[in-house]
Amino acid sequence: MKCSKCGKEAIYHQKYSGLYLCKECFIKDVERKVRKVLGRNIIRNNMKIGVGLSGGKDSVVMTYILNKFFKPIPNSEIIVFFVDEGIKGFRKVARKFVVEFCEEYGIKYKIIPLEEEIGVSLDDIVKIAREKNLTLNPCSFCGVMRRKLLNRVALKEGCNYLAIGHNLDDMAQAVMMNYIDGAIEKLVRLGKDVEHPLLVKRIRPLKYVPEEEVQLYADLVGLKYQKEPCPYSSISYRAEISEIIDKLEDSHPGTMHSIVSGFEKLIKHLGIKMEVKTCKICGEPASGDICKVCLWMEKLGLKA
Repeated sequence: MKCSKCGKEAIYHQKYSGLYLCKECFIKDVERKVRKVLGRNIIRNNMKIGVGLSGGKDSVVMTYILNKFFKPIPNSEIIVFFVDEGIKGFRKVARKFVVEFCEEYGIKYKIIPLEEEIGVSLDDIVKIAREKNLTLNPCSFCGVMRRKLLNRVALKEGCNYLAIGHNLDDMAQAVMMNYIDGAIEKLVRLGKDVEHPLLVKRIRPLKYVPEEEVQLYADLVGLKYQKEPCPYSSISYRAEISEIIDKLEDSHPGTMHSIVSGFEKLIKHLGIKMEVKTCKICGEPASGDICKVCLWMEKLGLKA
């Protein structure tokens, strides 16, 4: 089959658009989607973009594309932040990937060891929770802790934005999960910029790129990334939602795009304003009077 854009040999059929794409046109298409998210207000002079890089394919592809966009622009740069949660064996491998990747492409980076920030590793936290008979989902705790640390270091570094590697699949799943749960506040935070003096605005450059295309982009460009799953990851509610959405996408190509674009239009027209409070314990942005990290640290008997 020939490429729908240039006539060369196609390597990918984009079912939701009907296009057949060659290697070069596929790469351009992915990068076009990222440019659409960023726009001229972000891809310009005098910008500093903080990038949350975990070592997985999504964050590696995002970082590679952002570096490609910003490197030629005067007085603009990206800086990578890697949170080392202290997961025995797993994070050591990811750290190696991140350091080698950043050094290969000349990208500034900072390693943020969780143990140095709060005194304990994620492994320690899971152990303490079990000893205290507390029901703690390691993934949920890790998520809120990572967001807090990434925002803290991005603010300290003077970043204009903080880039997160959520792809189209992630976005569609998050929209459906929060809608089913009736989590309106989470939906609003997902779709609108929330403001706080200590909150660096987040951007999701890959939010219109399906996971399948992120994977193919990484393989075509030859990017190395960590393939092993986190030992704390397990079959979850998100996995169930993902399975449902995948089935719909197979039978009705474009379902994921429709979920995300429809959600964004809805949020835009609702005009809801999200209040961001300041945590009474740590003084950082929070959805309530006390942030979730500090709440958990108190339950665990640890100093926030």
